[in-house]
Amino acid sequence: MEAIRQRIATRALVPGDRLPSIRQLARTMQASPSTIVQAYDRLAAEGVIAPRQGSGFYVTGRALPPLALADATTPAARAIDPFWVSRQSLDSDPTVLGPVRP
Repeated sequence: MEAIRQRIATRALVPGDRLPSIRQLARTMQASPSTIVQAYDRLAAEGVIAPRQGSGFYVTGRALPPLALADATTPAARAIDPFWVSRQSLDSDPTVLGPVRP
């Protein structure tokens, strides 16, 4: 359950994404399929994921926590500087985009 929650929190899984099949996740996590079924059932009961008949489980987005860059798992994900992006857009040459028309 925590692995799925973590992937949702870091936006590795976003609303509408399909989760791995029970057997596939059981192999990946080296757990029994019944453990994965129980985890998926609990996450579904909490509203984090939802089953679709014959299709699998999908992320709902209802329990989506705010994105925190400090919790990002990779250095590249933590290296995002929103102020740098803003400065770049403000410092860019306005003629590159053409004249602004009212």
